Amino acid sequence: MSIGFSLDRLFYSNRYWINNPSYYRLPDVYGPYRWVRYYDDVLLVDIYSGEVVDVIHDFFW
Repeated sequence: MSIGFSLDRLFYSNRYWINNPSYYRLPDVYGPYRWVRYYDDVLLVDIYSGEVVDVIHDFFW
């Protein structure tokens, strides 16, 4: 997964959101952005467009 990629809505639905990013020491996000778990990675996704704007690889490894 890389920045600029667009996810299918299924992969960034609210069931994959990280609702308490500070628990994982992730920065807070605002507006249309949400941290999303994607396998072992964490993605920052624009939930309106599905565009990936940041990636942390192997976060849950």
